[in-house]
Amino acid sequence: MKPDIAERVKQPIVRVALYTRVSTTEQAEEGYSIDEQEHLLREYSFKLNWLVVHCYSDRGISGKDIKHRPALRELLNDASEKKFDMVLSWKINRISRKLSDVLKIVDHLEKNNVTFKSYSEPFETSTPAGKMQFQMMALIGEFERGTIAQNVKMGMNAKAKAGEWCGGIVLGYDLIPIPEEGTKKKRTELIINEKEAQIVRRIFKSFIQGNGYKSITNQLNKEGLKTKKGNSFSVSSVRDILLNPLYVGKIRYNVRQNWAEKRRKNINANPILVDGIHKPIIDETTWSQVQALFESSQGKPARIYDGQYPLTGILKCPECGAGMVIARTLNTLKDGTKRRLVYYACGNWKNKGTSVCHSNTIRVDKAN
Repeated sequence: MKPDIAERVKQPIVRVALYTRVSTTEQAEEGYSIDEQEHLLREYSFKLNWLVVHCYSDRGISGKDIKHRPALRELLNDASEKKFDMVLSWKINRISRKLSDVLKIVDHLEKNNVTFKSYSEPFETSTPAGKMQFQMMALIGEFERGTIAQNVKMGMNAKAKAGEWCGGIVLGYDLIPIPEEGTKKKRTELIINEKEAQIVRRIFKSFIQGNGYKSITNQLNKEGLKTKKGNSFSVSSVRDILLNPLYVGKIRYNVRQNWAEKRRKNINANPILVDGIHKPIIDETTWSQVQALFESSQGKPARIYDGQYPLTGILKCPECGAGMVIARTLNTLKDGTKRRLVYYACGNWKNKGTSVCHSNTIRVDKAN
């Protein structure tokens, strides 16, 4: 046996876990797929006589965080159980585009004696210089993500200011692609879906006639009407329709800034609001009447109830399985005095009406 072959045979087998990830946008625009990444990493491992024990793949998922990537979470759990000796990825930014997450992931691997290696970015984390190089590469990945996000935001703002729709599917309209030659950019146009538009007009008319969210929701669900996504209507979905200027021909954008990081916080007091290039479903008079009704109701003081209800959302409806929420009734006793009773009730019933489920109430004091 030749010396180099004999030496290779004596070396312990390195167990390798592959990690691949690609977002839908990257796969469409850059031309590299998650399967190509795996093929490349398997060939590389074979040449170095490494044993690939598993390939963890997150398909069409952003690299901005850890919690929304099931394959990565599985990889970290398996690392704790010492199922492999090394994690191999095509690039560092496949692991994460956020520096703090990259450092956290690699630190978790090192604590379990698992090394991390990037196919296209050679570095050695066993030395101080190598660790610095690794951290700089991870920092560059985060910088690239921030730059891309900033460019996308600028493009979306410009699109909104031009009167184009920047959102997804919406009841009353179909999102139709507009073919354009010589460009990778995909433009879309909102076209009225007349069948759905009738539901929208009905919601506005019913509200003007004095019906509340719950009443409108209950009637729509009783008739078997559905939202754009095929779900039953809810109080919040009806309210959102009534407050959406899209239906009067406007484009509103950037109401909530930095949604990915701050969710419902940091509401923009001055969002973009311009005339859209799409056709309206309701007229200006109807829109003004509905908004006037909203403004007149906002001056009413909110009801405040004392007490805590720890089982809210924990108790489940015995009929549909939805979380139970608080419901209140005002009873008049024989002596004329009034007593307010508090119940846990089915959340689906309260939010979507009797066509979806029944109240199935239970007194709060009894349940607690």
